[in-house]
Amino acid sequence: MFPHALAHLENRDGLTLNSEASSTALPSSMPTPKRLDYTSGLSGVNQTQNYVFRNSLWITLGLLCVAVLLLRFAQMFNAHLRHIFSLSADSKQQQFWSKNHSTLWPNLKSYLLYAPLWKKRHNREMRLSTAINMGTLPSRFHTTILLLYMISNIAYCCVLDLNQPRSAVIAELRGRTGTLALVNMIPLIVLAGRNNPLIAMLRVSFDTYNLLHRWMGRIVVIESAVHTAAWAVNKVLNSSWGHLWHSLKTPYLLAGGIGTIAMVLLMIQSPSPVRHAFYETFLHIHIFLALTAIVAIWVHLDIPKLPVLPCIWAIALLWALDRIIRLGRILYRNVARSGSTTVSVQALPGEACRVTLDMPRPWTFKPGSHVYLYLPSIAFWQSHPFSVAWGEDIPAPSQDEENEKLPSNVHDLQLPAKSRATISLVIHKRTGMTAKLYDRAKISPNGSFKVRGFAEGPYGGHESLHSYGTVLMFAGGIGITHQVPHIRDLVQGYSNGTVATRKVVLVWIVKTTEHLEWVRPWMDVILQLPGRREILKILLFITKPRSPREVVSPSATVQMYPGRPNPQVILDKEVEDRVGAMAVTVCGPGSLADSVRDAARKRVDVASLDFIEESFTW
Repeated sequence: MFPHALAHLENRDGLTLNSEASSTALPSSMPTPKRLDYTSGLSGVNQTQNYVFRNSLWITLGLLCVAVLLLRFAQMFNAHLRHIFSLSADSKQQQFWSKNHSTLWPNLKSYLLYAPLWKKRHNREMRLSTAINMGTLPSRFHTTILLLYMISNIAYCCVLDLNQPRSAVIAELRGRTGTLALVNMIPLIVLAGRNNPLIAMLRVSFDTYNLLHRWMGRIVVIESAVHTAAWAVNKVLNSSWGHLWHSLKTPYLLAGGIGTIAMVLLMIQSPSPVRHAFYETFLHIHIFLALTAIVAIWVHLDIPKLPVLPCIWAIALLWALDRIIRLGRILYRNVARSGSTTVSVQALPGEACRVTLDMPRPWTFKPGSHVYLYLPSIAFWQSHPFSVAWGEDIPAPSQDEENEKLPSNVHDLQLPAKSRATISLVIHKRTGMTAKLYDRAKISPNGSFKVRGFAEGPYGGHESLHSYGTVLMFAGGIGITHQVPHIRDLVQGYSNGTVATRKVVLVWIVKTTEHLEWVRPWMDVILQLPGRREILKILLFITKPRSPREVVSPSATVQMYPGRPNPQVILDKEVEDRVGAMAVTVCGPGSLADSVRDAARKRVDVASLDFIEESFTW
């Protein structure tokens, strides 16, 4: 026996030796050197630092939300003051609001908030061919946020104690990436939800959250893969490849492996070419793999009772809560004692169809809203977003004459409740559900048919145009459905004296004059509204007229032109003749949106001008 206590030393590979010095030979009775196990649980994991970086991520996201919220509050307060002081003001009295009173905000809009990533391209899709769509580029502001967030995640993963044995460093990396991946999954699920509370709170479009969701998902997948790879490396170093495969038979590790595989498959099937080529198939597989990953990770964390288990509870709760709210919306809006939603579909020229939903309950929606449409008999349990082009409330039927009486109490003085509502959409034929819908309407008697369906929503409609003296709207093709409700709202508001708007200009670009039929019934109503001639001017551009005789301007306020417009020329003219603050909105193809964005950026320094784009990239 040694005359003194043995020291425990650990070499760089994690070997535990019982020796007085490294040069002293071990007696045969001593235990053989054994490598520490850094492949399970919290062995080698620096949980204290993991908590620090977890909190850092939460603080970063929280500060970002607070910054955007403060910015939105400032914009809303300014818009409210502008609205109040401009309600009864004429063109000259709105001059104060037509000018910039500092250079900071216009420069911020021009070089960051409205700026594309590079020169001009933002929402114009990048295509390798007609069949291969590579998606769109994020804006400069979105890119800045994403880069800072990715860099912070990389930095947190790289803060490791390199003075430890190699296996301990790898184990620390395993714990770090696993924790960060799990923490990032919480905002990942929130950003994917249609009922994300941040949409209404921050007035940021779902399209932006969808972009952030895609990139945050890539971060989660990479961190999950590194987490699994770090475990595998230590397992091989500690034993062998055979032991690695054998250990995967245990439920704890098998669940972790399934979760990682589901994550990687999510990333493989999510690139833009796959999404755009097989969107409906992609969506169902995406949901199935996401649910598989959540369940597998739950089992992976629950068996050893790891301290981050509450995170997966929160993730599962958020995922389930969004689905429950969506189901509740569908049932409440579409099912009542008086019946359920009936959908009327009418084929229109230009491979489009007008879809009118007769809702059993009243439905108050704002201009710019959209709904998700379910038509089980056309495409089972698929839903697609469409702008609400028109909506009307149908009042409850009046009482029979024998039941009529003089009011005797406050209840009798109340107006009759609205019992039903109709909302109308215009859907252009593409592929999948939209193609099936149009084809069925086209072959139906009189080009129309009725079917049972459901509408989920309304969503969106957070941008109010009431405080702007001048509103310039661009619409390309089917994008007119987003602009029509705004036009009706502003013209009616002008007549009622509830908006500051004194000038509305609509620029609508279509291929042929037959596309004008898409919204003709509603435009006819708008053109008959009181005060319409004083406030509204419509510029129609027909890019492929069948005959020059088709392009005839019916009046001074409704003008038609052949060819495509130059957004910069139109915007410059309206800037010169503007009344008060100016809003420039666009809804249409990416190339049109990018051209209007570029034109607006060039004039934000000479006028109080806000650019608003409505898009839905997927």
